[in-house]
Amino acid sequence: MNSRQKRKLTEGVAFFVIRSSAIVISMALLIMLGFILVRGYKAINFTFLTQTPTDAMTKGGIFPAIIGTFYLTLGAIIIAFPLGVASAIYLSEYARGGKIVRLIRIGINNLAGVPSVVFGLFGLGLFVVFLGFDSSILSGSLTLGFLILPVIIGASEEALKAVPQTYREASLALGGTK
Repeated sequence: MNSRQKRKLTEGVAFFVIRSSAIVISMALLIMLGFILVRGYKAINFTFLTQTPTDAMTKGGIFPAIIGTFYLTLGAIIIAFPLGVASAIYLSEYARGGKIVRLIRIGINNLAGVPSVVFGLFGLGLFVVFLGFDSSILSGSLTLGFLILPVIIGASEEALKAVPQTYREASLALGGTK
């Protein structure tokens, strides 16, 4: 068996393993979703979605949880989006390449790999205990905003790098600033 045949065989085995894994994961997901739908479709109705919980949160609805999630997400986006885009613009357009900028980028990449539990503990320690915001939407929004910040910075920086240089030169020729 020559090297080309060995490579084809290895490739075939690898693709078989990947496809098999995808099928197993998809089947597990479908089984879980089917279980949830079969057992839970009776509970989901307009009343369940619009009432507050009762009897020590064992009965009633989930309306406050839906509204809280909406406010938490909105607050995180309001905090992280401008800060992330501004950071990406600075890093890609204004910062000169050097050790400090390299360290900042390494820090951003490392923050993207930090587990969300660690961010949660950081938010608990800083916003709830140290700054005294208590358990609030503000504490959660700030924590979630810091959690998504590295992703926003990375995506924005990549988007700015994808702009062709000719477009940048054309905008400068038309009077646009950096």
